[in-house]
Amino acid sequence: MTQDVRVTVNEASYILGQPSAVINKAVDEGIVKAAVQRRGRLSARLFGLPELRFYRVASDLGAELTPSGRKSIYKAIRRVSARQRRLRWGPFEADVAKLDRELLGKLKRLRALKDEIEVVGDAEPVIRGTRISAYVIAGLAAGQTVAEILEDYPSLSRAQVEAAMEYTKIYPKRGRPYPARSFRRMVRDIGLKDVPIAKSAKGPREIER
Repeated sequence: MTQDVRVTVNEASYILGQPSAVINKAVDEGIVKAAVQRRGRLSARLFGLPELRFYRVASDLGAELTPSGRKSIYKAIRRVSARQRRLRWGPFEADVAKLDRELLGKLKRLRALKDEIEVVGDAEPVIRGTRISAYVIAGLAAGQTVAEILEDYPSLSRAQVEAAMEYTKIYPKRGRPYPARSFRRMVRDIGLKDVPIAKSAKGPREIER
């Protein structure tokens, strides 16, 4: 794994399978050091390979680590060289090579998801090659099966739908979520006949007459 890894809190949460609150808490308590990326008035914490390794090891050790112990093992992990394969800290030992393989696998999946979803400027992320919002698909997934979504969006593949669902868990939509049922299915639910539907970047809508 390259040493120039830089991921946000949400991305680290996805890679590690740990709540973002756990990741932020270690920083707030002064155990972990996070870089800060500023964009105007907004700022984001960024984590590198040593931090990802630490969170993974600390999760395995759990209650066996005291706050001072966490600080000590974090310092030890930060001193790990590029060629080092095992880390020994007191009675504990970690297989750095195995650890990095696990982290690399999740990082590759994260990058693959970013390739599936296209973000242009401040516009909503869309499924690459389409004008369909990833957030619209994620909204529908809360009330419909993947098979039903594919019926409403026949141009999409199952892999694209699942990528949109996974992507939006890492990068959730701000503000109100989109409906959990498509317009066509809501019409069917109330027993009305199908009405003509036009598909837009924000999802299906009734054609104006």
